[in-house]
Amino acid sequence: MNYVLNLTDEFAKRVIIFYRDYQADSKNESVVFFAKTDYVAVTVYSTNKVMFQGEDAEDEYKMWKVMLDYKEDIAPKKKIVKQKDTDYYLLSIGSDEVGTGDFFGPITVCAAYLDKDNLEYIKGLKIDDSKKLSDEKIINIAERIKDRLVFSLLSLHNEKFNELTRRGYNMNKIKAILHNKAILNLQMKVFENPPVIVDQFAEEGLYFRYLSNENKVYRDIRFTTKAESKYASVAIASIIARYAFLKHFDILVSESGYPLKKGAGSQVDELTSQIIEEKGENFLEKYAKMNFRTLTKAKELLK
Repeated sequence: MNYVLNLTDEFAKRVIIFYRDYQADSKNESVVFFAKTDYVAVTVYSTNKVMFQGEDAEDEYKMWKVMLDYKEDIAPKKKIVKQKDTDYYLLSIGSDEVGTGDFFGPITVCAAYLDKDNLEYIKGLKIDDSKKLSDEKIINIAERIKDRLVFSLLSLHNEKFNELTRRGYNMNKIKAILHNKAILNLQMKVFENPPVIVDQFAEEGLYFRYLSNENKVYRDIRFTTKAESKYASVAIASIIARYAFLKHFDILVSESGYPLKKGAGSQVDELTSQIIEEKGENFLEKYAKMNFRTLTKAKELLK
């Protein structure tokens, strides 16, 4: 079980000083200090929340409550306001993916947390359906929110995607794995227990079957179709995921030396045939999803 204290700057520093001889590395960007003894792990987050885990976690927690004369009002927990489950601005974690219909470019998945502190700010942006936004608008909004909100972003680059598909993974299995990892990563940064909403791409039972070989699976999920138009948290996740996709797409254009195009269709087919003719099919491994029909169509154009 985890035990958490919400502290002031001063008290958080006292905890850090106390355990500094046991300091260890942490890959979590929101962690400012991590220590591990034989019996307890102590994590101090940038928000001054301190978490105790391990065999002696409860004893250490109680010790610090006494040492600091800890009261709940030292740093009171945020209260989740009462909302309807259908509220567009429901305080929640939303998860969405982009790039799955694009021959060129990575798949990006983002899980984002719409919290109470940022609720009014997000309302002011008047985001409704992220799918209706232009790339320019996506970039503008993403750059305004990416440093305010807590989120987890994963990008699956083309070489890895192509490796997985050759091993028999289909697109939905890949998406399920990425969503699960993004949600689990974000849960490590969030101390509340908000609803988790995933833009549904597979029936619930099938989604969890895709994850049958995963060591850890997050299961308390609401699957909602067209969720980006129903929940702001999902719209936010979609915007950040699209932003990351666009940034990486620009890098691929520069590296490849070709004016790569988004999506799929005749223009993408023609460009792909040109690339194959000039560079060979293997050149596409880094830039494209090789199991798409686009590849077959491009080869036909060369005949």
